[in-house]
Amino acid sequence: MRRGPLAILLLLLASCAHHAPRVPPSPVPPEISLLGDRPLVIPFGCRVDGLRVGGLSGIARAADGSWLAVVDNDGDTPARVFRLAFALGPQGIVPLPGKSACDVATGAIRLPGLDGKNFDGEGIAIEAAGGMLVSSETEPSIREYSQSGELQATLPVPPRFLAAKGQGIRNNQGFESLTLEPGGNALWTANERALQQDAPDDESRPSPVRLLRYERRGKGFVPAAQYVYEVDPIVPPPEKGFAVRGVAELLALPEGGLLALERQYVEGRGMTIQLFRIEIGGATDVSGLESLAGQTWTPVRKTLVYDFARSGFTPDNLEGMALGPRLADGSRTLVMISDDNFSPLEQTQLVALRLPLLSN
Repeated sequence: MRRGPLAILLLLLASCAHHAPRVPPSPVPPEISLLGDRPLVIPFGCRVDGLRVGGLSGIARAADGSWLAVVDNDGDTPARVFRLAFALGPQGIVPLPGKSACDVATGAIRLPGLDGKNFDGEGIAIEAAGGMLVSSETEPSIREYSQSGELQATLPVPPRFLAAKGQGIRNNQGFESLTLEPGGNALWTANERALQQDAPDDESRPSPVRLLRYERRGKGFVPAAQYVYEVDPIVPPPEKGFAVRGVAELLALPEGGLLALERQYVEGRGMTIQLFRIEIGGATDVSGLESLAGQTWTPVRKTLVYDFARSGFTPDNLEGMALGPRLADGSRTLVMISDDNFSPLEQTQLVALRLPLLSN
């Protein structure tokens, strides 16, 4: 059968297409994903060492693999850090074999001289030697304790953070976060929302928070650089009712940079929990500025890397996060914990995520 010119042309094009080199698809960047399909919930009313388990606002993992969680405040009961034990794997977080969810808290470390009226524990970090660094947003303050709860030191806080009339932190918006860089030579914290002198407390506009870096000098830490992190506004702005959005936790990443947990609550809408990758390079050190108002500065860069809206469950008041052990396939894990405010209407949730390498 004879082929016309058009048929011959089509055959040649098909032949060329068949033998043309294939272009490999672009690699898909790794994504943070939930391990399991739901959090482990510690039931309301559990007790250990005679103390209520709840109000867990910060979590950290020690070098020996154990976990510690700091309690924010509980009336006039002792300020404390709970020891936790649980299993973590591809199925998420579960109680240890033969144990129940009420057995996750295994003991309490009391912090002498402090209770829920003068201490509001929010962040915790563990040094390589086992000492605990704990932040309170009441003053705000950062204290260093031994493994048994003995006070070792109180870190200096720059005066512009201290609560006062027209200056410093606003009520309940202090040092909500605390994290040590790998190697332990730098410590990070932040005010939850803008200091009084830096910006009005307007939920409809970005709130400039100061990331405060401490550097190790000798046996202790001293304040060093400060960088501006802009908390997202609430969109759409609430017309009425209670609403707040702020930095609830920071986590120093082994590959450099930080992970920030932004937590939002709007009455009638519920909770929004998002994770952002922070890159410091190029940001202005604002430690020399008494106020950010009317000044020129460059904030840190932030990138949304996970939104709990896609988790498949309703997150509660997630406030703490820490790097967990690696899975059998080498994947990193991220453990998060929620503060139930000692309310039967809220939950103490333990959540695990698979955390890829978040390169610069």
